[in-house]
Amino acid sequence: MVWNAGGWVGVSDGGDVHLEQTMQIHTVTGSLLGLALILAACSSDAESTASRQSSDRSAVASAGSEPAPDNEGSPLPDGGAVSCVESYSLETLQNRAFAFDGTVVRMGPSVSDRGDDGDLDLAGITFDVREWFVGGDADEVIVDLQSVGEPTAEEAMPVQVGTRLLVSGEPRWEGAPLDSPIAWGCGFSRYYDEQTATAWRESTTK
Repeated sequence: MVWNAGGWVGVSDGGDVHLEQTMQIHTVTGSLLGLALILAACSSDAESTASRQSSDRSAVASAGSEPAPDNEGSPLPDGGAVSCVESYSLETLQNRAFAFDGTVVRMGPSVSDRGDDGDLDLAGITFDVREWFVGGDADEVIVDLQSVGEPTAEEAMPVQVGTRLLVSGEPRWEGAPLDSPIAWGCGFSRYYDEQTATAWRESTTK
């Protein structure tokens, strides 16, 4: 029996077989279509998940990266308008008793004070020396870091542990280059950058 516009009508056995085959084809087709839709949805979800994971990894990588410091290559702060014995240049750098490329590892008391009225109360900065340009060869050195214009307390220093500097200066009370050394301001001590380091190296080896 088959339903048509006139109601239920009989069909031959061949018609029954044809109808059954037709229904089977529609059933299989429907199943395949449903499976295809499920696979497409899963694929879309996987792509979306992968995209989110990729985005998350990018965000973490970005957050963990270390950007170049804004002050790279610039002189240490002078503390205001000052009168310098010499103006900084690659030529006058050659007049300094010591010069090096180093990273701050500790901050402590002054190494140039004598315990009298002449004390400047500068912070004695311990540097891990990466390269000596002139004046020494030790792996570490302690230098009083001068902020020209006013005494500088340790907590007000424009550097911290891990800061990399190009440092040059003089012994405070004469003598050998690293006897009670003070790092000069006025541009003679600067935040590290590769270009300036190369210029210092070339200037001090002339």
